[in-house]
Amino acid sequence: MADNTLSIIAVLKAKAGCRESLKSALQALIVPTRQEEGCLDYALFQLQETPDVFYMRESWKGQEALDAHIALPHFQAFVQQMDALLAEPLQLVRLNAIEPQI
Repeated sequence: MADNTLSIIAVLKAKAGCRESLKSALQALIVPTRQEEGCLDYALFQLQETPDVFYMRESWKGQEALDAHIALPHFQAFVQQMDALLAEPLQLVRLNAIEPQI
């Protein structure tokens, strides 16, 4: 990955009774987000042991690409639903890739 690649795990916990609604809202983001020029990876996961918790694994060409994503209508539509769906604030975990030693 390039040095300016931004990798994130977004952690989203559904409110009681909102698991399927949150899952659907997150699934709706996948196709349009993957089509964004700055998106390198965008994959949704649901925890097996705690199915109310979802992880979105994201990689972007840089901060500018992430900023552009956040401003787009499909993401803003999700933002409007977050308070109704999330049991706690969205958590963003920023990652640094570690490559094998040569």
